[in-house]
Amino acid sequence: MNATFVTTLSTQELQELIESSVRNAVHLKPPRPDNEDDTLLDTKEAAVLIKYEVTSLYGLVKRKKIPFCKVEGKLLFSRKKLLAWIGSGQQAVAQ
Repeated sequence: MNATFVTTLSTQELQELIESSVRNAVHLKPPRPDNEDDTLLDTKEAAVLIKYEVTSLYGLVKRKKIPFCKVEGKLLFSRKKLLAWIGSGQQAVAQ
């Protein structure tokens, strides 16, 4: 059951209430299970995930040693595939 109440707020109080609510909403993102999270990562994000330098990551891509895709010239990496690659010790990826 929803309760309804009426109150009077000043413009400043309303602004503070809204800002506080937005800050809480941004910081309280619902956690996503790792097994369902297959986001695409850019080069920097992928390097952070697998703890490689960005330049090393480019070398792996050039030698096709890591799973990646290129969309309109931009390198993208599947989070799931990178974690599987790390977990399996995979050496080569067919492209």
